[in-house]
Amino acid sequence: MFELKGKQKVDDGDRSWLELLNGVEASTSSESEKLQKLTQMVLPKFVACLVTKMENKMMVEKESLKSCHEIGVEEGKQNYLSGKQKKQKTSSDIKKKQKINNQRKREDLEKFMEMGLEPPPDMPQVFKDHIEDLGGSEINLAIQKFLQVTNLRPQQNHLPMSLKQTRSTILNEDEERMLNAKRQMLVTFWSNGSSLSYTINRDYSKVLKNNKDSLKPNAMVQIWSFHVQPNSELSFALIKVIDGEDGHVID
Repeated sequence: MFELKGKQKVDDGDRSWLELLNGVEASTSSESEKLQKLTQMVLPKFVACLVTKMENKMMVEKESLKSCHEIGVEEGKQNYLSGKQKKQKTSSDIKKKQKINNQRKREDLEKFMEMGLEPPPDMPQVFKDHIEDLGGSEINLAIQKFLQVTNLRPQQNHLPMSLKQTRSTILNEDEERMLNAKRQMLVTFWSNGSSLSYTINRDYSKVLKNNKDSLKPNAMVQIWSFHVQPNSELSFALIKVIDGEDGHVID
């Protein structure tokens, strides 16, 4: 029993190893019976101890995983709510902008009617003659609108024409196909939420520069579209109908 005696620090939870060993040696002289008795006394509690340690470890790991999961779920909720709030805010901003634009359009129409400009006046003959001298035809009123401060900033170099305010078909079928194919053109198509516009891009800043003393905020203008031969090139004419400062109607 030399090897067994060397394990004096081992115990079964209630009694020390030495006490167990002395008790077994007093009960029998057979070495095999001593070993069997010791095994029967120690092994179950040893196994139970291992199981308890393993269960405790698994419990700690489970709690840790649960905590991580809860943190992840909470972060997911926060991200979802944050994204939802941003989406609601964006949607709310778009609706507010649409409401303002619709209100402005109604006010513009009321002003046109008060000024006797609804239906819109025809293009002055002097402009028609000039367009025909250029080889132009298919003259149509694209839009009648009041210029806003943002329309007069040269660095933007574009003038939007809301589809809801256009008075005629601006592009022919070939030009529509070119626009859809994103070919370089005088106009582009702009979408801002549910607000759709044609935008005149090329050379608009030159028009502003050449007419900086004439085009002012709240001036009412007409944009006319026409095509110039021999290539049926799309062109536009901007005609000021009402001055922005004194409201004088230009004949």
